[in-house]
Amino acid sequence: MTLPAFEILHNDNPWPDTEGVTAWDFTLGGGGRHLIDAIITQDKPRYMLEIGCFLGASAKRWLSLDPNLKLIGVDSWSNWLVAQCRKYVGRPGLTRAYPDIKVQQRFAADVERQGPFPTAMANLRGFEDRFVPVRGTSPDCLPTIKATGFTPDLIYIDAGKKADDLNVCHQLWPNACITGDDWHWNRTKGYPMRKIVTNFAEQYGFHVTAEHATWVLNRN
Repeated sequence: MTLPAFEILHNDNPWPDTEGVTAWDFTLGGGGRHLIDAIITQDKPRYMLEIGCFLGASAKRWLSLDPNLKLIGVDSWSNWLVAQCRKYVGRPGLTRAYPDIKVQQRFAADVERQGPFPTAMANLRGFEDRFVPVRGTSPDCLPTIKATGFTPDLIYIDAGKKADDLNVCHQLWPNACITGDDWHWNRTKGYPMRKIVTNFAEQYGFHVTAEHATWVLNRN
C-alpha cells in the first residue's frame, strides 16, 4: 500500500511555483546526523517521514544519500518562520554556513519576501518526484497520512519538542525506526527532548543511541 499511498499524498500536496525563488540551504543541525545517514545508506529504507522540515536542508540531505528514498515532509511552513529567521541574523553560532552579516540579512529578507514554503521548496528542487510537502502540524495531521496507507520505514522528528509527536508516531507506525533532533537542546531547561526520548525508551523497551543533537531509538 505504501507506493500508492505515496502517490496519493503526492497528488494531494502539490509544490508551489518556485520559478525565480532564491534557494537557501540553511540548517540549524547541531551535529550527529551521520547516525541517520548510516541508517539510510546501510538499511536502505524506502519511505521516510520527517516532522519539522524548516527550509528543507535535512530532507535534501536524506534524499541525496539514496536515489530510491521517498520522503513525506510535515511542516506548517507558516509565516512565524519569517520572524524566526530574523533572529538568526548576527548570531554566528546559528548561521555557520553564512558567516557574513550581509548574507544573513539577505537570507532573512528573502524568506520574508518569498515566503517560507516557496523558499523551502526551492531548496529541494530536483526532488519533486520524491518529496511530498504536507502542510500541517504534528501530531494532528499524522492520522490523515496513515489513512492513505502510507507506512514509513524511518521517521525523523525535529519539531515542537513534545512527547505527543513521538507517542503518536509509535502508535501509528510501531515498526518504524524513530529518530530525531534536539537531544542537547536547551540545557537551562534540563534538555526537555532528551527527557521525552529517555522516558519513552524506558516505557516501551528501547535503548537510545545519541550523539550531539541526534538520537535514534533502537529495539532491545
